[in-house]
Amino acid sequence: MISKRTIGVLAASMMLLTGCAAGGQAPTRLIKQVTDGVEKDAGDLKIRNVKIVALPDGSGTLVGFIVNHSPEADGLAAITINGERAELVSDVVLNQNKPMIFEGDAANAKAKIAVLGVKPGYRVPVVMYFAKGGKVELDALVVANTGIYSSIL
Repeated sequence: MISKRTIGVLAASMMLLTGCAAGGQAPTRLIKQVTDGVEKDAGDLKIRNVKIVALPDGSGTLVGFIVNHSPEADGLAAITINGERAELVSDVVLNQNKPMIFEGDAANAKAKIAVLGVKPGYRVPVVMYFAKGGKVELDALVVANTGIYSSIL
């Protein structure tokens, strides 16, 4: 028979072996990402669901949207994806609660780079430069041009 002392030692050692040493403020515990896309708040600018679609020709297209909650208008001046300046096509001014949408049925903006150089599943740096909001850095996931992203060019 196993003694009570042996059972107690085994139970205590199991608790120690399964604990997390990183603590309650571990960086991986604090990630807020409910979709494939990343999100970031930069003051009143809310950047949501940003990801990059890797296209068959080696280029990449940005997907996501930006909303300005400030009564003061702002503008998106430039975007870089993986260190390369994106071709930004949009005449949208970021007025209060009027989103700038990249791709999809309601799209009013497009950002594309000629050479992405990264396979789906990896992450790339995305930097957005706003006229008033400054520089915002993200780490976006690269997704394949299949499924719901198959119509993106």
